[in-house]
Amino acid sequence: MTQELTSADPAVGGVAKPVRARIVGLDGVRGLLCLSIAITHVTGHYSPNTAAAWKTNAFGFSLVYFFVLSGFLLSLPFLRNLMKDRAAAAIPNVTDYTIHRLARIMPGYLVIFLVCNFVLQVSYIGNQATFPLGGDAGTGMITDPGMLAANLTLTQSYFPQYIQTGINPSWSLTLEYAFYACLPVLFLGVFAMRKRIQMNPLLLACLVPGALVVLGMAGRALIPLVNAHSGTTDFNLLNWGPTWAAVFAKSFLTNADNFALGMFAAILFVAIERGVLPARVTKRIRLFSLLAILPVLVLSALMLAFASQFVTAGVGVVAALMILVIVVPLAQHRKSRLANALDFAPIRFVGEISLSAYLWHFPVLLMLGRFGWMAGDTLPGMLQNTVLVLSVTVLMASITYYLVEKPAMNYAKRVRARSKAKAERPESAVPAAGA
Repeated sequence: MTQELTSADPAVGGVAKPVRARIVGLDGVRGLLCLSIAITHVTGHYSPNTAAAWKTNAFGFSLVYFFVLSGFLLSLPFLRNLMKDRAAAAIPNVTDYTIHRLARIMPGYLVIFLVCNFVLQVSYIGNQATFPLGGDAGTGMITDPGMLAANLTLTQSYFPQYIQTGINPSWSLTLEYAFYACLPVLFLGVFAMRKRIQMNPLLLACLVPGALVVLGMAGRALIPLVNAHSGTTDFNLLNWGPTWAAVFAKSFLTNADNFALGMFAAILFVAIERGVLPARVTKRIRLFSLLAILPVLVLSALMLAFASQFVTAGVGVVAALMILVIVVPLAQHRKSRLANALDFAPIRFVGEISLSAYLWHFPVLLMLGRFGWMAGDTLPGMLQNTVLVLSVTVLMASITYYLVEKPAMNYAKRVRARSKAKAERPESAVPAAGA
């Protein structure tokens, strides 16, 4: 999920000069989100009663923020290219994009899955939702060829018999890849329109997240109908069990709007960055975003209380608003105290290793339970479990980040650099006749 981004430097005669930079604060956000998801799982698994009393399940909504953040970050290069003059506006190199997306997730995921499955044997060999909490029931080594192939290709969430097998939180990576595949396809149409029609490029860009919002909201609206034909009324099985209802609920068809909300935030970011919006509007965006967070949170809580299928859409809006609160000053080339606070080195480091940490935390909590190191269902026990699991998770994630993830990303960068150098290399001069 980490991505190098092109920012703008207003130096040198007031002319914006592209530079390679990261957006300060977002790695820290990613780190906090990863820790929050791990807290939800370890507290809910080993201290369900205490977790219910302290509402630690609320931390699980951090996953929605991850989707919104992906929408924000991955759409930025497309949006910045779209803002160029019509003649120069071209979609970013799709081959480079594909290499980068594959290198970002698959090497780390495959290594962690193979270790968990064949060495530690803590893969779920059946649907995790059908086994009791508090232990490692239902785990072992996947040997079924179909289940193994589905987990190796991150397609397990498309099959009722395989969903929530393997490393069960990895279902979200399947969803991420669906978004990765859709993004360049949708922008191909937008860039083609950019060449042919006179229209504000930012308004044109809104067509992409607009289409994803329609898709996601339509999918959510159909959830009750799908559930009615699923053969069960159990909430857990409808959302996580070996049912077509769970496959539908965890698909891109019902979650596309979360990515779209991040894209809308990115459009505003680029508009501010490029000075397109009037100064009076730009000054108010951050304030309005901050003021809107609380009422949207309250509305989301009400939807949660009534078990509305639209609750994660509300959480997605909150996530997009929070991103704007962090990045608006940076788009204006100003410092942000909030962004700098989130860039606190330990939290930023967790953000950098967040993919490995996300994948490791559930196998880690299962292994520690096997060793008998998990405490009971009390507040001190819950706190002890959380500290232990997070500590071991960060250690394991650091190892796979430096041994697998980072080398894979560096290799992808070298491939992209060679490809770019080859494309820019002038053709060999053809000797003149008689020379």
